Amino acid sequence: MFKEYRKTATVKAKLFEKGDEDGFVHRDKYGTQPDLVPYISTLENQFHKGEFGQHYVCVGVKGERWLVEKSIFEATYEAVS
Repeated sequence: MFKEYRKTATVKAKLFEKGDEDGFVHRDKYGTQPDLVPYISTLENQFHKGEFGQHYVCVGVKGERWLVEKSIFEATYEAVS
């Protein structure tokens, strides 16, 4: 049986913008498409790909970073004062 849980930690976040990326990689893993997409390095994935303006970059309590889709972030996080 599943129990419900609520996160109590806060995160710092901002809309993912040019300059927040750690680099760029090819859109597909074989490099056959010429377009490049930005990525950040996370604890789980060296190349966590995202899109500028379509993701939020979050920073956790230990300085770890990850990307969250904009629609999911705005539906599940709220600003604290």
